[in-house]
Amino acid sequence: MKKAVYYGIRDVRVEDVEEPKAGKGEIKVKVKYCGICGSDLHEYLHGLFPESPFGHEVCGEVVETGPGVEGFKTGDHVATFIKDGYAEYLTAPIDKALKLPMDMDWKRAAVLEPLAGSIYALERGRVQPSDTVFIAGAGPVGLLILIALKTLGVETVYITDLSAKRRALAEKLGATASFDPASTKIPVKIRELTQGEGVDVTIEAVGIEATLKDCLASTKYRGTVIVQGIFTERALIHMLGFVTREMTMIGANHINAERSLEWLTNKDIAPESIVTSITPLENIVEGGFEMLANHKDEEIKILVEP
Repeated sequence: MKKAVYYGIRDVRVEDVEEPKAGKGEIKVKVKYCGICGSDLHEYLHGLFPESPFGHEVCGEVVETGPGVEGFKTGDHVATFIKDGYAEYLTAPIDKALKLPMDMDWKRAAVLEPLAGSIYALERGRVQPSDTVFIAGAGPVGLLILIALKTLGVETVYITDLSAKRRALAEKLGATASFDPASTKIPVKIRELTQGEGVDVTIEAVGIEATLKDCLASTKYRGTVIVQGIFTERALIHMLGFVTREMTMIGANHINAERSLEWLTNKDIAPESIVTSITPLENIVEGGFEMLANHKDEEIKILVEP
């Protein structure tokens, strides 16, 4: 079978490898789509993380069940939460898989995992519908956070991004207002909009020092900063404001897959609207990683199709 194999920074090769077999307690899945996560792009550009989850946003069809498997059968549609999804097939333990409705659109299924990450981040931050929120970054993470916030009933959400296209999509998805951080002093603008107080919750969805500083400086007294962006460089932060305003800063790096499925099944939301392209596995480098790295005004979320 074909599989994208990671060799190093900007060195991913599609190769012929042995097709896996389902072991005890595992299912074998024919991959329909694997979304390129922001963490995957960071690994492509900067190097693998410890316990790398390279290629984990997977949906597909069960084609084999291993010994002892209950609750799954051949033909089921599933999402899996395990690495190595840039391939024609993968095997996953059943506790790392979730059965999907058979009529769910595959593009919708492909964003279940990243939406689940956004839901979890808001749960970690105990975000309430009455909160005012600022999101730094309108990439896939920021936009899915926005969708999750609006689903929770949060009315006031400000968002920033360098890309006019991403800002426009954010406003279409319900952002109260969007700003270009290159031309607007964000903490000043946020305080203008909140009568000098700052917002209840800020969410860092980029993973760079500048956006983290914007979040810290835009948060009200005893407010909350949720950090979901992937940082590959150290951030030099002056912590005096953090201390004097008694803020809480929380990291979020997990998912609530069951609640994501519930939302996708029962709520009138369209997280698949952030998908801008689908590229074949053979073109994962030029049509996937390099497009996301070099054409952020054109691409937001790319799915890989084996």
